[in-house]
Amino acid sequence: MFDWLKRMLGGAPLQDGEVTPGGSRVYTYDGDVFQNQVGVDHRCSSENLEKRDKVYESFFGEIDQVYHEVIPFVPHIDIYTFKPGFQGREFWTIVTSGMSDLPMNVPPDVGPEASRAELIFYCNRVEEGYLNVLRAMAHFPHDNQSWFGFGHTVPNGQPAAPLFRPKSLMTTLLFLGTIVSPDAELGEQLVIDGDPVNFLWVVPISDAECEAKLEHGVEKLLDLFEEVSHPFVFTGDRDSYL
Repeated sequence: MFDWLKRMLGGAPLQDGEVTPGGSRVYTYDGDVFQNQVGVDHRCSSENLEKRDKVYESFFGEIDQVYHEVIPFVPHIDIYTFKPGFQGREFWTIVTSGMSDLPMNVPPDVGPEASRAELIFYCNRVEEGYLNVLRAMAHFPHDNQSWFGFGHTVPNGQPAAPLFRPKSLMTTLLFLGTIVSPDAELGEQLVIDGDPVNFLWVVPISDAECEAKLEHGVEKLLDLFEEVSHPFVFTGDRDSYL
């Protein structure tokens, strides 16, 4: 099921920074650049919100909970949860709403079709840690004038610390195109200012898996996922595949 994901992989953008043997370009950020903008941006409109709500409900069913952002950061990020049961979806779906109000700072050779995204996460139950991580990651590219795309990885600090569980081997987030239907069709249903909005599937991985991706490219990691029948529904933790 990961074959089509491998076909989506494009070359890493040529910007300043180290290129790993696997072709990944490394970006580094100083701690003091994480400064959320507070205020109002006319591009973050109620019309965009209404568009997303309509499409989300057609994909996932009735909204279970909306976790609103209290401080008026730009963009305003809400987190939506959807219960299992809609059209055979036997898992919880968590999505961001608001990340796509503003385009990410994608390199010129990537193009506007990758500039707007929302994050999606599949799990067997909703946990506060999942909500916090998705909210932080939805702000990250805007706070840092950067972008997220297929195959990008973000470690939980340096050195990377466990995600969600104190002793978990999951330390890094990998961004992929979702393999769940019809979620991969979001860009055909939701367009903001002429740009398609795409879901980036958030996948927790281990240090060793991240190193394999950096050394050999994300295709090798997708091969490994297929070999072990990696489940797309996250259950809180797992063993490392390497």
